[in-house]
Amino acid sequence: MNKTAKMMSLASALLLTFALTACSTAKAPAPEPGEVPANTTQEPPADPAPSEPAKPDESQHEAVEATGVYNGQADPHTIEVNVDGKPTSFQLSEGAASQLEGLNEGDTISFEYVEHPVEGSGTPQLEIQSLAKADAASSGEAGEGTGTAGGTETPDETAASERPATKEISMMSEGMPDKRTAALKQGDGYSLYVFDAYTFDDAKNRLYLTAYPDYYADIEVLPAKVNLDELRKSGEAEFKQYGEVKEYSGDQLAEGPLYGASLLLQVSDEKGVHDYVVWEPGGSNAYVFRVHAPSGEASETFLTPALTSLTSIQADSGTGTAKK
Repeated sequence: MNKTAKMMSLASALLLTFALTACSTAKAPAPEPGEVPANTTQEPPADPAPSEPAKPDESQHEAVEATGVYNGQADPHTIEVNVDGKPTSFQLSEGAASQLEGLNEGDTISFEYVEHPVEGSGTPQLEIQSLAKADAASSGEAGEGTGTAGGTETPDETAASERPATKEISMMSEGMPDKRTAALKQGDGYSLYVFDAYTFDDAKNRLYLTAYPDYYADIEVLPAKVNLDELRKSGEAEFKQYGEVKEYSGDQLAEGPLYGASLLLQVSDEKGVHDYVVWEPGGSNAYVFRVHAPSGEASETFLTPALTSLTSIQADSGTGTAKK
């Protein structure tokens, strides 16, 4: 074979190789859907449509209103409050944490909290949603009022516009936490919450056990500024008819609703319990409560709800002195 023939044979072989290569490339199958070829970058899938968030179980997050004595802050998110004589830990919501400024240990506070169930535990987590110093809360609720024609309001209109008609109140009943709903009642220049089974006589300024009227508490309205020494002498002279008068204060009152009382004189014997209480909730008035609980079966259930009602007392807006 001459040189020319060899060159033609080589060229033919090369052409055949190129043709086979091209044919093989053209017949390569396309990637299956969803299959990612090697050494390529896949675009991230589109985000799925957002689903609606689950609605909270409102039945387990109903806000409860309460009052107590601020015992201090355990950590940035936890405080202790003495509620009806029982030290209780509360978590703080973000908003409530910012409301601690200006509070001192021993201050009486009003607050709203919710209960969060804890998995595997019968004790819920308590979280405060909002809080305020008790006297500031009273002033804030009293406010200016919306007014009526001529710029004045009647006491009934004032109370109705400033405080809820009913309120759920926490207290300790026979050593156990108890929540009861109370109705707002209007007195002579003030209002207070009264539980079922109790009656408030606004004409007499008297709260009593409906089925047993001998169990009662009389309310006297005082000016905002009082002389405790004079009231102490007056109370001792008045109550000595019932027996030996003793005075209680501070930690001695920690087990009951009257923890914040300015003065508590008591006669207690086999005939019953008689309390002379000076209560200063802040605002425009102070009060004297004269509480009488004769010995008997009803005495075991009368005092705690009655005293809790009395401590909910609040002067009407614009009421600055005792009414005669």
